[in-house]
Amino acid sequence: MSEVTYRQNPKTAGRVIDGQAFVVTPHDNKLHTLNGSGAAIWDLAERGCTLEEVVALLTRRFEVDAERALGDAGRFLEDLTARRILEKVGP
Repeated sequence: MSEVTYRQNPKTAGRVIDGQAFVVTPHDNKLHTLNGSGAAIWDLAERGCTLEEVVALLTRRFEVDAERALGDAGRFLEDLTARRILEKVGP
């Protein structure tokens, strides 16, 4: 069984500056600003990441419990996918 992987949309342009990620989506020409946790997820998604990897990152770096991180990360990844900042690969 294959796992869903999230990766940066290769059509976007993004840069992390002072802990914030700034990402431009070309389909709507919008600039999206991601806070510290969003920037960390953006960096992780450069090589592709699973929900479980994002949860591990959030619990380790931002000292949140796994249950909260799982809910927040799942919603955030789906939001970034809907805005075409990330791409979902797999089922």
